[in-house]
Amino acid sequence: MPGIDIAIRQILIVNAILFLLFFIIDIAFFRKKIKRPVYRGRLINVLITIGILTMFVASIKVFTWPLLLQIFLLNTVDLSILILATTGVVLIFKTSVTTNFAQGMMATFGAFFATTVVIRLMAKYSGSQTLYLFIGLFSGVLVSFLLGLIIDVGIIRRGRHVSSVGKQMITMGLVMVLMGAIPVIFGSNPIALPAFSIDVEIFNIGEHILVIPIQNLYAIVITLVVLVVLFTALRFTKWGLGVRATASSEMVASMMGVNTRVITAMSWAIAGGLGAIAAFFYASSGAQVQVASMVGVQVNAFMAAVLGSFSSFGGPIVGALLINLFSSIAPFYDGTWQVVIVYGIILLIVLAKPLGLFGKKTAKKV
Repeated sequence: MPGIDIAIRQILIVNAILFLLFFIIDIAFFRKKIKRPVYRGRLINVLITIGILTMFVASIKVFTWPLLLQIFLLNTVDLSILILATTGVVLIFKTSVTTNFAQGMMATFGAFFATTVVIRLMAKYSGSQTLYLFIGLFSGVLVSFLLGLIIDVGIIRRGRHVSSVGKQMITMGLVMVLMGAIPVIFGSNPIALPAFSIDVEIFNIGEHILVIPIQNLYAIVITLVVLVVLFTALRFTKWGLGVRATASSEMVASMMGVNTRVITAMSWAIAGGLGAIAAFFYASSGAQVQVASMVGVQVNAFMAAVLGSFSSFGGPIVGALLINLFSSIAPFYDGTWQVVIVYGIILLIVLAKPLGLFGKKTAKKV
């Protein structure tokens, strides 16, 4: 398709110019500056933003904005799932200083429990399917919440003197344990979870007709409510202050009277709950609940956290949004290489900003 070829050339040319511009400005203006790393970081942020905007402008010229908006609306449930999963990963990292590789399996355990509850309620009672789905969602969140709490109190806390790599190995062990436990408890067959609704909402923007599934609206609203509650708690409660203090330095926070054990336990529990919500919507959006359901989501959640930076809560959400947008547009350029295109773009951004888009280098006094 000629339009796509032209768009690809424009994107490559603009990014090549930006790459060259960075070296010119860096050598001409920042070379002798004391704050050269700071200036370089700001310049890279500006140039990356221009590069991303160029890609979207070129895409709009080829596919038109109503088509891109429609694609985004159809992918909002995937975006909600990725944001919830990413937030859980970052919450654990900031309080326990480790990446939890068992996050996906914890979420899958909650989704299996929720699906089992929904199926049994629908088989035993004739009532509102939506009500049963909300009961199942709440029960799955509660189970994953308790699972996260048990894992931290019973396992992670006992290895508090283990290095961060050691903790990662512990979470890898938890993956194997949960992977073996799920078939024993819930059976080895995949389970289908019904959607909140199979209907769609149709609305007009000028002369254009856009469609969004009702299921996506449920995912958007629940995700927004959860995020607003979580970020409000992080900003205005003692628990949130404790999380920020523990993320800065667990030892100092403990010396200042913060109960870091409660902070880390609640972080693991809340992360488990967030993962369960993500897994629930993943399962109720056409996919069956099976042991490996959340593997792809967990990989993308880690990628979003790396892209946005583990040092903030807002950055990974932006990273999740960018990954979702890249994944939505990439198939139109090349359906065969869409995954390579998405991860290639992320790789280039991370190479330019190793600490992530919103990462900052912390100076440690010795």
